[in-house]
Amino acid sequence: MVIEWKRLTNPEVDALDRRLPVLIPIGLIEAHGPHLSLSVDIDTAEYFSRAIAERTGAVLAPGLPYGFADEMREYPGTIGLTTGTFTIVITELAKSFCFHGFKRLIFVSGHGANKPPCEAAFWSVWEIYPDAELACWNWWTEAGLSGIHHADKGETEIAAITGAVYHPDRARDFKIDKPWHKLRSRHAINPNSGGINGAPTEADLEAGAAARDAVIENLSGKVAAIMRDAGLETASPA
Repeated sequence: MVIEWKRLTNPEVDALDRRLPVLIPIGLIEAHGPHLSLSVDIDTAEYFSRAIAERTGAVLAPGLPYGFADEMREYPGTIGLTTGTFTIVITELAKSFCFHGFKRLIFVSGHGANKPPCEAAFWSVWEIYPDAELACWNWWTEAGLSGIHHADKGETEIAAITGAVYHPDRARDFKIDKPWHKLRSRHAINPNSGGINGAPTEADLEAGAAARDAVIENLSGKVAAIMRDAGLETASPA
């Protein structure tokens, strides 16, 4: 059973152990080529957050679909926030949880560019709640997966196996040759790629299932360790 914040009443929230970590999925509504839905980043963040909460007994908070729109901002369908606004939103969300006594917060991100502004927000939170324990996890790197790029083979496999809208017949490969400087716009490089950086035509759903299971196992283990260190029992062995 998942402790799902939005489905609780206020007395039920008040009865929760304040030592419990809270998982907050964050993503971005963003172009992922012609073969994947715009919702991939929030879909994967919510999927893994729910799986972790179910396995450990951590609290599942409502997701934030609108993250930091960076290099993909100009592609049709991408909807998000500037880095300044996103940092303020994360700050206010974290302060709100802390105000109610929940100070172990893990923002689980499906969009890599969310991490820097999310972590920048923590400094403003610590000015008021210096004992808050805050983290932002990109689910793939935190789980030890490497070689995953935007809308490529690896992300396509995971997205498809976790329930994203997937059109394998529309997939096409595109490799970005990044310059030495920070890239401002992938649209400027190729307006028709949808931000693809890799070979989604090679996606293998069996490989995606194995990767999904590894992410759940690894991240659940990390959250279970956090809970044990806090003197809490997990919902099930992880």
